[in-house]
Amino acid sequence: MSEDFLDLVQRSIDYGLSIGGSASVIFDTAAEHVAVLLSDAVDSFRRGSFGTSIFLAITAMEETAKAEIITFRVRPRPDGSTRGRDPLRHHFTKHQLAIRETTFMGRLPNLLGPEVCARLKQEAGTGCFEKLREKALYVDFNEHGVHTPEATITQERAREIVLLALECADDILVGWTNASWLLRQRFEPWFAEFSIRRL
Repeated sequence: MSEDFLDLVQRSIDYGLSIGGSASVIFDTAAEHVAVLLSDAVDSFRRGSFGTSIFLAITAMEETAKAEIITFRVRPRPDGSTRGRDPLRHHFTKHQLAIRETTFMGRLPNLLGPEVCARLKQEAGTGCFEKLREKALYVDFNEHGVHTPEATITQERAREIVLLALECADDILVGWTNASWLLRQRFEPWFAEFSIRRL
């Protein structure tokens, strides 16, 4: 992990907005929400709604990062203040926190290939997922006409993003609490389903 990544983690923790309560309950609640988003992303993909699938998968990555960070906010800052804008309210920051070097050390290189993994890593670090998130949900229009997510988002692109979101969640969430180990039982069948290239 780079020093920039660790600085970003520290800034996100230090923001100072205390949520109070039990760290494990907070984590398990947020992690369960991630699992629901991933389930919905998988269901959307199965229906051929690839834009919606991408939107939900990117949102799951953002919520994965948030689930980990908010667990460290159970105590307020000593002076009770916050510092500027909360980093967890910025899409690009959450993408940087969710997509790490370790994300690409597991099964993704075998499932997607090293070139696709290199592209996804580059996109995560340059803000491309913010644009993709919008492209996956909203109608776009310009001098060349109207473009819907259905017309511009491919099945393979959706498969890449769902697999990336699954790997992020598995890498970051599984193992923090007893309940989080059960998430892997839900993730594994989705990994198996998305391991099959459909083109």
